[in-house]
Formats: sequence, structure tokens, C-alpha cells
Amino acid sequence: MIIQKKPDYLIFADSAKKGENMEFPDVSRGWGVTVDQTASKPPMEWMNGAFNRIDKNMLYLLQQGVPEWSEQVTYPANAIIKYNGILYTAIVENDNARPSTNTTKWKKTQEEIPNASITTKGLVKLNSETNSDSETEAATPKAVKTVFDLTNNIHNRINDITDRFEPDVNASRIHLHNNKYHFFLTNEGLAGVYDEEEQVTKWVFNENGVLNEGFVPASRILDLDKFVRGSIPVGIPLPWPQSTPPAGWFECNGSSFDVNRFPELAKAYPWGSLPDLRGEFIRGWDNGRGVDLWRGILSWQNCEIQQHNHTQNIGEYNEKGGGNPWASGNSNLFEHDYWFTTGLAGGNETRPRNVAFMYIVKAE
Repeated sequence: MIIQKKPDYLIFADSAKKGENMEFPDVSRGWGVTVDQTASKPPMEWMNGAFNRIDKNMLYLLQQGVPEWSEQVTYPANAIIKYNGILYTAIVENDNARPSTNTTKWKKTQEEIPNASITTKGLVKLNSETNSDSETEAATPKAVKTVFDLTNNIHNRINDITDRFEPDVNASRIHLHNNKYHFFLTNEGLAGVYDEEEQVTKWVFNENGVLNEGFVPASRILDLDKFVRGSIPVGIPLPWPQSTPPAGWFECNGSSFDVNRFPELAKAYPWGSLPDLRGEFIRGWDNGRGVDLWRGILSWQNCEIQQHNHTQNIGEYNEKGGGNPWASGNSNLFEHDYWFTTGLAGGNETRPRNVAFMYIVKAE
């Protein structure tokens, strides 16, 4: 069945005039020939036409449910019509008053439901997320169940911890599942682990993070190497027991370096080269003390032996049969003690006993 278009309002009516058999001005005029020309008995085809128009109007109302507004109709108060898909109710009797713009003559039959907010009732969208910050959406049963399961799991864990938690006046303890160890925290800030089978404390840290008791291998301390490297200022020469420097370090061999690439190292050696410490001893800078005068920082100093004599008593030398090389017949020389210097002794330098290390500096 096709969609019935809105019929016009021209049909039989008792107020029709003679001769109005071709055009029908309105509902109240209708077919004027009915009374004057047929003695109130219209022909059958006229009746068929009239009922056909009635059937079309009824079909139109059935399909629409509510009649559409028409500018040709006068509407009484409380009449309900449809305009652009929206139902309107007449406030007062009116004609040719468009419902969408005449708010004093028409009102929406059902006000639009607004979106809900924390202050306004209305429509709301469902949401299954459990981490949403929305204040205009409602949680679904699925979201509620997810949160419930999570809360229940946390609750069970808290109960488990509570069952194993043992408070005391001086300390609190948490016992592990295997009952072999328990963790304790004292009022003095000591924290540690106690072995209940061996009845010994495995380790204890104080409130400052210092290990008071026990042993923790260096391999178990996170980023220990970074801490050690970070605690040594860049540029300090350190002895290294290998022939190759470790990564991030340079040998102190007098070589140059890029001051832009290694700005921290350049703070110690702004001229861009390292001291050559190969085969050298490091001596403390005098800095005004007066022991090693006129020295600049990082200045090189050659080896030296403090001035001294190796002497021998000539009298003792002569008594041992050595004779006096300076006597030359002068017997008076034997009446006094004379001294003479021996020959050269030793190697090509003066040094203490030592072990050879490679001096290195941290590059950055």
C-alpha cells in the first residue's frame, strides 16, 4: 500500500452554493450541486467520489498517527498536530500560526529530555570503562562487576596481610607464607629480615639506609656502578691495574681530547689535553707551604738527589794500610783527620720501591 498524501479539504457540505460543481473552495462549501440540482439525492458516482475522499483521509490519519499541521486549518485549543516530526499542542485557538515559531500559541506536546549531568536529570549514556572520569555517563553492570571483583581481590589480599601482620610495642612484623622469614620494623627505624628457623637476623638497615648488620653482595645493589662512578669527580687520576682503560675513561698519557664533547673533563683540563703520568710519581702541590718552592700546579719536575757527601776519615784509611794520597811528604797531615769523597754509586734515577699502575681519568 502506498503512502497516502495529505488530502485537501474540499468535499460535500450543506453550505455549498449552486453551480459549485467544478471547484470546491473548502470543507464547508463542498459540492454545491448536491442540494440545488439533485434534490439532496446525488448520483452514485458522486457518492463514490465522496467516500473515496473519506477513505483517503482515514488512511492518511492511520499512517500518520497524528495529522500534520496545515495553514488552511483553524485549530482549537488543546488540538494535537505534528510538524516536522515533532508533536505540538495548541495553547489557544489559532490559524496559520506555525508551531515551530509561535510559542504563545503552540507548545511541544512532550518536552525534549536533556542530557543528564550531576545537577540535571535527563538522558545518560552507559559506559563499561572502570577508569573513566566522565560525570555525564553511567556505569554498566559489567563495569560495576569489574570494580567489585578488583575490590574483592584487594580485600582478600588485605585480609591475608592482616593475618600475617604482628604489631608490638617496640616493633612490627610481617610473616611470610612459608613462615621461614619475617620482616620487622622497629621504633628506632631499623628494618630487616629475621630467619625464624636459624633464629638469626639476616640483614638490618637503619633509618639512614646504612647496613647495620648482615651482608648484601654488590651485585644485588641496583645501579651500584653508576653510584660509584657518579661519586668520583671527573678528572681525578686513579691507578688502574690493566693495560687498557675501562669504557668512559682515558689514560693519562698527555693526549688531547674534545672539550666540546667532554665538557666536564674540560673543567679540570680546560686546555684540552691530559697530563702525561706514564712513569711518573704524583707529588702534592706546595701551594705556599715552602717545601717545594716556585712550583705551578701540574708542572713537571725532574729527578734530583739532595746535596750530600759520602766521606771517609783519612786517618782511619791510612791505619788500614791505604796510605794518604794527599800527604806528599807532609808528615803534619797525619796529626789531623782528613776526609775524602768516594766514587759514583747507584743507577740513573732515584726512586722508592713501587708497583706500576696505569693512571686514568673519568671522561664524563
